[in-house]
Amino acid sequence: MAPLMDWASETYADRLLVGKLEVDGNPITRDGFKVQGIPTLILFRNGQEIARHEGAIARPQLQAFLDAHL
Repeated sequence: MAPLMDWASETYADRLLVGKLEVDGNPITRDGFKVQGIPTLILFRNGQEIARHEGAIARPQLQAFLDAHL
C-alpha cells in the first residue's frame, strides 16, 4: 500500500494530505478510529470522517474512491 499512498499524495497534492499510522504501535488511536482490518483508508474533511475503505485496493479502485470523495 505504501507505493499507492505515495502515488495518491503526489497525484492529489492540492486536495489531499496523506498520513500513515502503524496500528500495532498505536492501539489507542487504532481503537479510537475503530480500525478492524489492515489496511484501512479513512478520509477526513474538517476533522470528520467522510469515507472509509478496509482491505487492499488496486490503483484504479483507489483513484475511483478518492475521486468520489474529494
